[in-house]
Amino acid sequence: MRIECPKCKASGNVNDLEIPDDGMMLACPRCKESFRVVKPRKKATSAFATNTCPICGYSTFCEEVFDECPQCGADVKTAAERKRAEAARKREHEVLNRNYRAEVAPAMPPLPTGSKFPASAPEPEKPKLNLASFADGFDPVAAIGWGAAACAVLFIAVGGWGVLDYQGTDIQAQLSAQSVEPVSAWQVFWGYGFLPWVELLFGVVVLCAAFGFLQRAEWGMARLQQVVTASLVLVPAYELGQYGVWIVKSISPPWWAYLVELLSALLISGLLLVPLYFLLQYLKGNNLKRAYQKN
Repeated sequence: MRIECPKCKASGNVNDLEIPDDGMMLACPRCKESFRVVKPRKKATSAFATNTCPICGYSTFCEEVFDECPQCGADVKTAAERKRAEAARKREHEVLNRNYRAEVAPAMPPLPTGSKFPASAPEPEKPKLNLASFADGFDPVAAIGWGAAACAVLFIAVGGWGVLDYQGTDIQAQLSAQSVEPVSAWQVFWGYGFLPWVELLFGVVVLCAAFGFLQRAEWGMARLQQVVTASLVLVPAYELGQYGVWIVKSISPPWWAYLVELLSALLISGLLLVPLYFLLQYLKGNNLKRAYQKN
């Protein structure tokens, strides 16, 4: 825009974009007189006038509107008409595709009396292994399968860490130094290295069973039931084994300490056995079998 000093009438040009909405103070380079410059308000000349450019995103952030973007020079009316035409073409394309699919989709032949599927119907595909099973509502097969897979990963991580961290020679030397009689390598392995291997291998077995269950394979249901049944035996055996290890490692504890540790082992076993038992009953129920065979 063109400005003029009100005192000496010196004139010059200033970029409109550099002037704030509330104006700015300028000093005349000739007479040093200070005066305020107000940004001119452009009036809209069409119904397409806007305060935000649809091309570059420039905005006046006020009630001032424009037909031509002062930053990129785009014509607002032309841009709006182009967008409207693109939206109309997109809607027309969607309608044509929907009509085409309706015309070429093969009609399902009527079911013969007394049969579940027509003789020519292809065998339904098994659902693929993915997390999208939860998107269409709660799926008990997906919930149980992914829960078993998560437990398997936890077992593999804990067991693998224990196997990698097992230093039998160092533990044997340390225990032999603290004991009157030398400690054998087998005693060290049974006390410190056996359980990590059990956890690792059990995690691999659970992961394989969970994979087959999520794939709805014929053997997946049976293998997962076997895993849960084995867990009902391994959980109390594990806790009692830990109790035995505590007795061996402890040095003359009071009598009530034995009782506290035993009750603790029984309590943990009970907390784990109860949900495992109900899970096994649910796996054997007809409701889950129908969901498992559902395509």
